[in-house]
Amino acid sequence: MKADQVQESIKIYASPAEVWGALTDSDELENWWSEDVLLEAKKGGKFREPWTDDAGGKQLAAGEVVSVKGKQEISFTWKEKNWDKNQQTLCTITIAEDGKHSVVTVTHDGWNTFTDEKKKKKTMSDFSLGWKYHLQELKSYLED
Repeated sequence: MKADQVQESIKIYASPAEVWGALTDSDELENWWSEDVLLEAKKGGKFREPWTDDAGGKQLAAGEVVSVKGKQEISFTWKEKNWDKNQQTLCTITIAEDGKHSVVTVTHDGWNTFTDEKKKKKTMSDFSLGWKYHLQELKSYLED
């Protein structure tokens, strides 16, 4: 893992096809990520995640799918509405088969667009915690 990278993985007792469906089907996404999350599994597809911050403010993460490799990998840009104009990251989710399990890995790059080192470290830490949480929710959803 590179210094300017957030990477989290989880092993889930589910087939890669089941994981892919949970990642890319809007109805399934709502069951483990949050309502109104959108991740269109096609190049040029939309990514949207409306969320509420700790102060109750409405936030929005948005981006565009830049690549899809079969049903094993999807990469999309990520930009929060309150980030500076030039701040944008790239999120890649990969699914690898491991026997009766799937290993799901989120690699979130592009933090070098953040020039304030303190803010970058805090944001990367927040995203690391967020991805751990979302991957655990995905695991719970698929294994229940």
